[in-house]
Amino acid sequence: MNKIKGNRLFNSMSAKLIISFFTASLLVLCTLSTVILYQLKHHFYQQDQYTLEQKFKTINTLQLQNDFIAKYGTFFELGETKLWLINNGEIRHQTEDVDLPEFFLDNRSKKSVDWQANDVRYRAFRFPVDKEPNVDVILGININYHHVFLTSFTTVLIWTTLFASIISGIFGWLIVKKGMRPVKHLEEHLQQISTEKLDLRIEPALFPSELQQLVIVSNDMLSRLENEFERLSEYSSDIAHELRTPISNMMTQTQVLLTHPRTVEEYQESLISTSEELSRLTKTITDMLYLAKSEHNLLQTANEDIALSPLIEDLAEYYEMAGEEKGVTINLSGSGFVHGDKEMLKRAIGNLMSNAVRHSDDNEAINIQISEVDSTTRVAVINKGETIPAENLPYIFERFYRVDKARMHRATAGAGLGLAIARSIAKIHHGDILVRSDNGITSFVLSVPKQTNVK
Repeated sequence: MNKIKGNRLFNSMSAKLIISFFTASLLVLCTLSTVILYQLKHHFYQQDQYTLEQKFKTINTLQLQNDFIAKYGTFFELGETKLWLINNGEIRHQTEDVDLPEFFLDNRSKKSVDWQANDVRYRAFRFPVDKEPNVDVILGININYHHVFLTSFTTVLIWTTLFASIISGIFGWLIVKKGMRPVKHLEEHLQQISTEKLDLRIEPALFPSELQQLVIVSNDMLSRLENEFERLSEYSSDIAHELRTPISNMMTQTQVLLTHPRTVEEYQESLISTSEELSRLTKTITDMLYLAKSEHNLLQTANEDIALSPLIEDLAEYYEMAGEEKGVTINLSGSGFVHGDKEMLKRAIGNLMSNAVRHSDDNEAINIQISEVDSTTRVAVINKGETIPAENLPYIFERFYRVDKARMHRATAGAGLGLAIARSIAKIHHGDILVRSDNGITSFVLSVPKQTNVK
């Protein structure tokens, strides 16, 4: 349980922002404190150097006369400044019994040194004497008071930095809490959405500019979901209607048949009618399963080079016989090749031809035109019949959609899945189907790339 809470805290955007704000404040304050402390130490160093330089100028002016020690040695012994007189690396005179570091004595290039002797901290500077190339004067000073001050000041800086970081963290928490209110507001809006309230939209102007694009995307997503739910509801209604009608017909016919004894011929006619309804029902269910599989890439597919002319000639012969009662003829022109699944493409083109035969006027010709444009092969199925209203064209490929809203079950009527299956097959082959209907001429154009690998 504790691990889950820890993960929630770690995944919390507010917690991350607060921690980041606190860390950034701490780093800035630590950097500032370090700079201040460094500058303070450097200031004391420069101050000591300036003080001792001024004293050396006095000594240098005297040019270290022979009686210098006798005249001025007592002055240094009584003062705070310590003096060492160095000649060729050896101490000729010192005002106090304080040992200099050995490395400082031996290295004339080193100009200053800090060291500790007998719990006292010293700082010394080396000054070369004019006209005396082998003689150096080292002046030193007690810097215990510097050390005490810097130690105390460092402690104050540490506590101040820590306290200021905590205050910054608290302010950061308040700022983040206030800044996250629009996100909480958005969450409350989204929680109101359900399958019954998909029409709920959020006003982007109510949110900061950083969240407005997210709100717009959410509204677009809700619009798509609303459309899909409406389609799903209509689809369910369509399925129920398509399955209920043949079953109701069979039930009614059977109940009428059982009201009193019938002749053998009447029973045979009833069975033939029932068989037709069962065939229609089986075809509808088969088409639904095929469409579902094609949309989810569950169909077994094959890739091969296909010559369209022979394939469509066989289909034309079959559907010309199917439209013989209406006196429909089918004319084929052009040629082309595609690379894809032969049976799937045959079914797609067959569905377009079946639709053309069904909706063609009597004694009219259906024209099928094959053409190749650049890297695309097109098959146009054109028939003369009733014009499809422009407002219906965007929905013509939806499942169970019929322009005839009466949805009458006639012998020539289909289930409304043929065009949906045809477009699904076109999509599998990275193509599409477009429809146009003007002045009684309706054309469906299947476009498929010549070289394509079926999904």
